[in-house]
Amino acid sequence: MLANCSGGGDDNPETGGESQTNEVKTQRFTIVTLSPKTTASSDATYSWSVANVSSENYSLTNLSSKEALFAAAAEGTYAFNVVITDKGTTQTQKVTVTVSAEAKELKSFIAKVFEFKPAPGQFVNDLPVANDGDTADRVLGRANSYLAKKNGDLISLGAFGGYVVFGFDHSIVNVKGKRDFRVLGNAFWAEANPNPNAEFRGGSSEAGVIMVSYDKNKNGLPDDEWFEIEGGGHKMAKTIRNYEITYHRPDPNKVPVPGGGTGSVLFTDTEYIYWKDNQGKEGYIVQNNAYNHSLDYWPKWLKDQATITFKGTRLPDNAVDESGNGSYFVQYAFLYGYADNAPNNDDDSAIDIDWAIDNNGNKVQLPAIDFVKVYNGLNQQAGWLGETSTEISGATDLHLLGENIPTR
Repeated sequence: MLANCSGGGDDNPETGGESQTNEVKTQRFTIVTLSPKTTASSDATYSWSVANVSSENYSLTNLSSKEALFAAAAEGTYAFNVVITDKGTTQTQKVTVTVSAEAKELKSFIAKVFEFKPAPGQFVNDLPVANDGDTADRVLGRANSYLAKKNGDLISLGAFGGYVVFGFDHSIVNVKGKRDFRVLGNAFWAEANPNPNAEFRGGSSEAGVIMVSYDKNKNGLPDDEWFEIEGGGHKMAKTIRNYEITYHRPDPNKVPVPGGGTGSVLFTDTEYIYWKDNQGKEGYIVQNNAYNHSLDYWPKWLKDQATITFKGTRLPDNAVDESGNGSYFVQYAFLYGYADNAPNNDDDSAIDIDWAIDNNGNKVQLPAIDFVKVYNGLNQQAGWLGETSTEISGATDLHLLGENIPTR
């Protein structure tokens, strides 16, 4: 919803003080544009500030622009002042926003999956199921049936770069000082009560990098600018930005190269899927028999595609062989900011939209978000566990659920 402010009173930029009150009505979880009624020149400057608000569960951004962006997660009345300075004169207008309950019941979970493009991996043709002859649209439909519901089922993003894009039936508000949404996965701790302040916490972290976007052009599609959530791993020395990797489809007539393994787990092909990155490195995704899964790691609906390339931020390897003999790997969690990194009931699986950065690594202020992209941020083999692959089972709006989790 886009709504310009309107209201009574004289519009005279040459008089000081408060000259006009503008009133807007909207509903919760909706982004609106607030703009004073003025004939100021293109050289005018604007400064927005809070006059009085009935709840702190709101967002106001673009504070030095003529058009501020507002969204609220709570009903109430929100009043703001905007000071307009133009050609040596100053006027102040008050903008009042009345927020009511939404007209229809909103879903706290994913409403639609727009894109599903996993990298090769051992669970790719199982989560969700893909059969010979399936098309990309058919698999996307299955991804929707897995994720677009209250209690979702796991999908696998495969190796580094594999991703999924989904959206909600409302805007998730960026409430100051609180975490705003959570991406659900299957991460767990190796110990019952890990130290929440430790640099690393042991368990099963298959961290997926999160990107967010809001529907700026109001067309209901995730085709606006994306911003990456900067988690704890982004600030580590070994993190590689603008990482790129290309996977090569294995020849179906290729002779496997078995070897290694631990116990009953056999590496059926140690040179299964060849990859090469933009850092001068190359290697293979190893094929193993550790799980009851399809032995075809290449997405079946891409059987005619010779290569797949992915780009993104590569996080440092987090898998450690604690046994020393390859029998027990621990995948240590990053402090915060990722999908499938901390258990779903842990505060650090919750995300603050204020962690968003642009392509240059600069912090950005978003009023709310409508779309989320999650991609696997790790390129590593964890012994018999195979390649590290992010799995997710849904996402939730914490404000709609009434969860109050403070940010870092």
